Amino acid sequence: MGRAVLTLSAAVIGSAVSLVPVLGTQRFTQQVHRREQDRVERHRHEDLARARANRLLEERQAVYVRFSAAARTARDALAACMYDIRRAGTLEDTHREELKQRWDAYVAQHAETHMIASNDVLGVVGRVNGALRKIHGLVKGLDMGPRNPGDSVDALRERIGDLWPSLVALREAMRRDLDLPGSPS
Repeated sequence: MGRAVLTLSAAVIGSAVSLVPVLGTQRFTQQVHRREQDRVERHRHEDLARARANRLLEERQAVYVRFSAAARTARDALAACMYDIRRAGTLEDTHREELKQRWDAYVAQHAETHMIASNDVLGVVGRVNGALRKIHGLVKGLDMGPRNPGDSVDALRERIGDLWPSLVALREAMRRDLDLPGSPS
């Protein structure tokens, strides 16, 4: 019986010695697999974050383009109104309607810009908006007949002329926010 126990013990020890590397290899393989899964998941999250950042940048760029175009178009409509007022003392009906349409489009773009613009750009957007609103108010006032002592076509011409530096500053702020190189003046 002693020999049988010894043989059985040798078999158990031999099996254990054979199983230890197998179990160690299995555990090592599981750890490698877990690390690889973690790496894949981390890269997936990074890719999603990068895609989201790119999408937001593209959206912001599109909004900036639309707002800049709307502001310039509103400015052009206001300038056309100035020529009507200078020539006839009032707006032509077609220019009045055109101003309304362009102004409404500008106001809608201004609201959209507020939803996506950075704080640096919002400051410049506010200055452009303030200047455009004053010009718009002056045009409306002159169309109905000047009510204030400073209301005149010359004051309107000056305000429209003073708007260009703000529009240039707006363009530059938007380009900086989009990490685009500066544009020539």
